[in-house]
Amino acid sequence: MKQLRRVHPLYFVALILFIVALVASALTADTSGGVSRSASVYDTGPGGTAALRNYLEAMGASTTTVQGDTFAADPSQVGVLFMLGPSETFTQFDVDAVRRFVTAGGTAVLATDAGIVDGAVLDRFDLHVAGALGPGQYPVGGIAFADPPAHAIALDRGITLSLGAGRIGLASTSGRTFVALAREGTGSLIVVGSVAPFLTAELGEADNGRFALALAAPAMATRRTVAFDEYHHGIHPTTDLLVLLTRTWPGRALVFVGVAFFLYLIASGRRLGPAIPLDPRPPRSSLEYIRGFAGLVRRSGHGEIARRRFRRELHGALARELGLDPETPFADIVAELSATDRERAARARALDESLGRPLRDEALLRTVREIGQITGARETGGTA
Repeated sequence: MKQLRRVHPLYFVALILFIVALVASALTADTSGGVSRSASVYDTGPGGTAALRNYLEAMGASTTTVQGDTFAADPSQVGVLFMLGPSETFTQFDVDAVRRFVTAGGTAVLATDAGIVDGAVLDRFDLHVAGALGPGQYPVGGIAFADPPAHAIALDRGITLSLGAGRIGLASTSGRTFVALAREGTGSLIVVGSVAPFLTAELGEADNGRFALALAAPAMATRRTVAFDEYHHGIHPTTDLLVLLTRTWPGRALVFVGVAFFLYLIASGRRLGPAIPLDPRPPRSSLEYIRGFAGLVRRSGHGEIARRRFRRELHGALARELGLDPETPFADIVAELSATDRERAARARALDESLGRPLRDEALLRTVREIGQITGARETGGTA
């Protein structure tokens, strides 16, 4: 039976990332006939809000933008803050800035198509995404949109909202709210479940223009400025080199890929690059070990270790030659040897005495040679 090939875990990770990318693309997909919607006042195309700014200024409103290193609006100067289709996530600092602005008496208008990057703002004001809203014209009304009067707005896509305690629905269809009001302090946050009514391409549809003008009316009535949030459209220059990695989605994706790759290397135990071979060294000869040991003995000052070894070799060699036990006292060995060769016996006694006291290296080597001559003299003579 053919064995199934094991699928590498990294392939499953890649598949999951691909599915997440598809879902994110579907949630943020543009269904406005191919129009790219930035919702920025600096975008003069059909997907921008430059026409809305010009329209409000033509109606007598003073406009400005919120951008720079930090996100903040002064309620004493700004009456209405439009946050239209933000493309960057609201941090906790940004959410606190919105709350301070609203609590101090400002009106913040948040228009969102998905409620993802601005979800922190919705949660803070107890408003939540309830579902999707398809294209069409939807009724609006009430005192909030009475001056100028707006009766219906045209949307190409949007979301519906679920309201927390104390939140008010300003516009709904079939029991589903898509415009809601959340009061905080002396101000309020108005959430519109679509960016379409504010875009250049849709501003002239139905009562979209009047709807936007009615939302800006509190600032015009108090002669304060209408501000547009461009900070969350990426207009916030900074000297921080890490801003591209921490505040942009491509940068965050790079960080995620780097962390995932690092964890994969740790989990799999793989190395970076080819293996580094061990330092090849030729095998050492026995002579090197002998020289090394001799050097250690010499540096330690214990030369008697070598002398005792040579004395044992001298005693053992002569004892075996005479047929005696190697443990026989050396005086008995010399006496036995002198019976047949007095000269060798005298030399052996002299060598034993010299090995009993410290010797210089030259004298020790000469003594070793003489031991070899004495112990080999019998064999040489027999061979001859």
